[in-house]
This record gives sequence, C-alpha cells and structure tokens, in this order.
Amino acid sequence: MLFLATFLSVITAAPMPVPAYRQAQNVVIITIEGEVDNITASSFKRRLEDAEGADAIVIELNTPGGGLLPTLQICYEIKNNAPPNTVAWIHPHAFSAGTIIALACREIIVAPNSTFGDAAPITAMGPLPATERAKIESPILAEVVDSARRNHYDEHLVEAFVSVGIELWLLQNTKTNETVCVNKSEYETIFSELPPQTFSPIASDVQGEHIFSPFFDTITKLSQVETENSTEPWDPNFAQQLPTSRPTLNKEDASTWKLVRQVVPNDRLLTLKPAEASQYGLVDGIVSDDAALKIWFGAQNLLRLDVNWSEKLVRILVSWPIRIILIAIFLVCVFVEFLTGASGTFTAGAFFSIALIVGAPWLAGLADVWEIVAVIAGISLIAVELLLIPGTGFTGFIGVAFLFVGIIGTFVSDDIYSAEGQAQLLTGLGTIFGGGVLGAIASWFIVRYLGGATAMQRLVLVNTISAHETATARSHVDLLSIGATGIAVTDLRPSGRIKIDNTLFDATTTGQWISQGSIVRIMHTGMTLEVEEIKT
Repeated sequence: MLFLATFLSVITAAPMPVPAYRQAQNVVIITIEGEVDNITASSFKRRLEDAEGADAIVIELNTPGGGLLPTLQICYEIKNNAPPNTVAWIHPHAFSAGTIIALACREIIVAPNSTFGDAAPITAMGPLPATERAKIESPILAEVVDSARRNHYDEHLVEAFVSVGIELWLLQNTKTNETVCVNKSEYETIFSELPPQTFSPIASDVQGEHIFSPFFDTITKLSQVETENSTEPWDPNFAQQLPTSRPTLNKEDASTWKLVRQVVPNDRLLTLKPAEASQYGLVDGIVSDDAALKIWFGAQNLLRLDVNWSEKLVRILVSWPIRIILIAIFLVCVFVEFLTGASGTFTAGAFFSIALIVGAPWLAGLADVWEIVAVIAGISLIAVELLLIPGTGFTGFIGVAFLFVGIIGTFVSDDIYSAEGQAQLLTGLGTIFGGGVLGAIASWFIVRYLGGATAMQRLVLVNTISAHETATARSHVDLLSIGATGIAVTDLRPSGRIKIDNTLFDATTTGQWISQGSIVRIMHTGMTLEVEEIKT
C-alpha cells in the first residue's frame, strides 16, 4: 500500500524535467487554514518574512473564505514582498478569499478532487442591494483582474468567480490550440448567432441582487480600504496599471476559433474542479502531498511554517464565547471586590480579565488606540467614583459607558454605516449582554450559596487577615454579630479594615467614607461585612 501511495503521488506531480523558472532547492510552505481574518494576515506576513532566502514559497490553502481587507493585505504581500516563484496549493478547498489569494500567485496547483471558486461577497445581514453589491464587488474585481494580467489567466474567467450574471463560453484556436473565454456579446460578434445554453437554470434572479455565495465571510470598509504599506485610499474606479493580454476577436476570426463548451451560465458563480481548471489554464499541476510537491519543484528541502501558539491563542481569545466569559469574570470580580472589601485578589482578576478583553483584539489588529483609551478612561472613572467621590453616581455611570463603548469598539472593524459594520456592532452588543447576564447569574450564585457560609467568610476575611499576620487561625465568626462595634484602623473608601477585639477584619461602608480612628458599628455580616460610623 505504501508503494502504491508513493507511486500515485509521483504520477500526479508535474513531469520531469522541472522548468527552470520553477526549479527550487529550498521550498517553504506557508499554510492558510480556516477563516481568513486579521490574525491570518498578520501571521502570513510574519511567516513570509521568516521565509526570506527560500527559493520558492508555497501557500497551502484550505479555507472557506474570510474578510476582504485581510485578503487584500495577503495579496499585497504576495505581489510585492514574496519571491517570483510563489505558488498556491489548493489542498483541498479554497473558496472566495482563498481563490482570490490563489490567483495572486504565479502558479496554482491543486490536490486531487479539490475545489475552488465562488468568491462573491455577502454580509452577515443578508443579501445585498444591487448598488451596494456593485460597490463591494469593484475592488474584488480589480484585484482578480490585476492578478490575471500578472499571471496570464483569462480575465473574463476570473471575473466569473466574483460576479453573478457573467456568461462565458470557451473557444479554442484550431491552429494554435490557444483558448479564450468570451461572453455572449463577443460570441455573437464572432459567429453571428446566439451561443448555446447547456446549463439548467438554478435561480430566477439572474441580475445577482439576491444571489449570494454562502462561503464568503465578512466584508470590510471598501470605500476607504488602505493597506499597511499605502496611505492612499482605495479608488474603486481606478484603471488597471497592467495592460490586458487578452485577444480581441471579431467575425473575421470565426474560421479559426471553435466552441469547446459553455463555462458558466448567468445564474451561478464559477466553481471548479481540477480537470476543468486545467482546461481553462488556471491550474498547472495536480500535487497530492509533500513528497509529490518536492518532485514538482525538483527540491531538496521542504519546510513548513505554520501558525504559532501565540497566534492560535489570540484567535481563541477574540472569539465571542471566550469574550463573554471574560466579561462575566470581570463583572464578578468587580462585584466581589467592592462588595466585600477583600484583599485585592478580585481586583487582580478584574484587571487580568479586562486586559485579555482588550489586549487580545489589539494583538489581532481588531482594536484601535481610541478603544484602549476609552477602556482605560472608563476604569479610571469607575475607580474615582468608588474610591474618591462615592455616592455621586454620575462619574461611575460615565465610566461604565466609556468602558463598554471601548469593548464594543473592538468588535467593529468595518464602517459602522455598512451592513457588515452593523452586524459586528450587534455581535458586540450581544456579547456584552451575554457577559452581563452570565456575570449576574454567577454573582447571584455567590451571594445565594456562599454569602453566609463560614468558608466564604474565611475566604474574604480570615485569609486576608492572615496575610497581615494579625489574626489567629481560629474562626472569628462569633465576633461578627450585627450591632458589634469596632475601630476603623484605615480609611474606608469605601473598603478598608476595622479592628474588633484586637482582630483585624476587612470591611466596607454602607455609604460615605469613614476616616481612620472612627468608631464603627456592624450593619451586615453575610458575605459582605458592612459598617457605619457611630457619631459621637
């Protein structure tokens, strides 16, 4: 079986000898797996820099699609910073964003029975109106046509990956065997007759207003797309810089061109398997595994550069389920800390969780400076309300608003007025709401089941006292009766420490600050030890 597998790998690779332009001794494989997003783009750039010195770069694609801006950033890196010998390996599927990335490479190879194509944009908000669809498709079409002209693919063919409504027929030159894809108008011009329709219709809306591909994920702000290496905004109407290499045919060419087949009707997007893609001139070889890949390049060394652990961790941390949990942890820690006046363990938990909430999106390129500033300002205002001017409410309310606006901002990477930006806003609001509900449930559970327990009192009181080495190991629950009096040994703003029977306890006030040395009376002894000042 092993011999058979090796034999099949060899026969599916490109024949020997290897062309000089493809020959490479050291080949580096950069994998793109799963959704294409900002993390994918930054990881790709890092790995491309790590691959400096390689004779060839292979971009191994297995993706259902992704965001447009990260896709364009990856294409920019391929066209400007990758070596000329850069090859896309579709292994096994590359839809939408994956297809756009593959077209940016000089050559495309595929695994047996692989599939690629279907690169039309959609949004999470549903079908796009015709005008907005045209605006969104414009930069995608500009990108794939540029790739076609660079890499000598058929321009009309790559457009059919993106736009519904493009009908194409494949013609072959009877003398040179050259092939070209023509649309309905060109076919009529050449042959003076309507082209044959060989596909069965699958949709009634041939204009594409309500047809969309399920594979292309998020769409970014398209009227102001800027790459990291350019300060000029994207102009969807800019002229192609590269001249077209596509022949212009007319009725005089009818005798030298023959119809091969209809490529795509006007009610679907182009999606290809290896045999068709090879016939259309998009695929240069079928490569099944790494061994066959080495043979295809004539390479001696093959190195894989995968996503590292930190990039995988960031991807997990920016997912909405994890962010819901982090928000809940933050709220519970704040609730417990300021309700009990504990030793600061819960404060550390709150700061750690909020750091992950905003830090992970920052590392992933999803957060801007203003969002970080808003979160810091929100936390600062909340601290001022609790520690410096308690009881006003206004400062704390503004702080909470700043905090949540900053967190929600990390979810929105697109134009807030676009359909996708509004979908991201709803995701952010839903995550905040979900985190709040989960935090409220957890807080209720703590109060309901642990609030009056001796174990909880030891957690927030006795253990804290032991840290100051002022208490014995025995329980002091007997000292904590309602009405018992003590002395404030620190300022309570609103949390601090009191002394009862020469034993220190953490406590919080029921209202205003209490100054050091004041006589206090215990008003509540559950999970929270609340006191009030006795006026003399």
